[in-house]
Amino acid sequence: MKGYVSKDGKVGYRFFPKVACTTIKYALYEVEEQEAFSRQKYGFHIHGYINKRRCSIMDQCERRFVVIRDPIKRFLSAYGNRVTFHNELSETKVSKEFHKEIPFFNPTLDQFIQHFDAYRKAQKSINHHTKPLHNFLEGEALSYFTDIYKLEDLLCFEADLSDVFGKNVCFEHRQTGGKKFTLKDLSQAQVERLLGYYRQDYELLQNHYSEGAVWEEWESKNICKLDGSEAIRNL
Repeated sequence: MKGYVSKDGKVGYRFFPKVACTTIKYALYEVEEQEAFSRQKYGFHIHGYINKRRCSIMDQCERRFVVIRDPIKRFLSAYGNRVTFHNELSETKVSKEFHKEIPFFNPTLDQFIQHFDAYRKAQKSINHHTKPLHNFLEGEALSYFTDIYKLEDLLCFEADLSDVFGKNVCFEHRQTGGKKFTLKDLSQAQVERLLGYYRQDYELLQNHYSEGAVWEEWESKNICKLDGSEAIRNL
């Protein structure tokens, strides 16, 4: 599997969109190069630098790191950042060849979910940032990695990288623009639809995230909206 490989070939990191990958890539560059990344210096973004200079097969790395995230929360993060902040589904940013297929430009969350298939086909970035994580694993299971971190445990990953490199690794949160959406912003039907779309991811991540946990959190946030029959689910 390909991913970031350190200069000495001992450390590998597989990055996924909307799982703090921008933050982690900047930190890895800084700890290895001992300077802040400069887009002006290289002429492209940190993602381009990693893809061109540091991305290779990780199979022989002594430590292979990965960070994972609840699939629906990752989807909501992608909508908030790519759609509401970067306006990637605005009329000016969608290729004209897809304009007739777009039901609403700058869609609301409800519109985005309702017409999700059309939006991910019309805009490559939207497809990339919402694509299920299992599609990035090149056929491998999570057992491929020596170290797995949930996004909620990012500080543990930061500490472990500091130990591995023998230098202080600091994650500076990036790509924070856009409104923050939570499970509370979803209807029951929308949760069901997204669980269906990410079903293979929940199977892949079953030891870390589950559909049951999603329903439990959703119901706790929406309890005032539910009657007794809806609030009690047989999961």
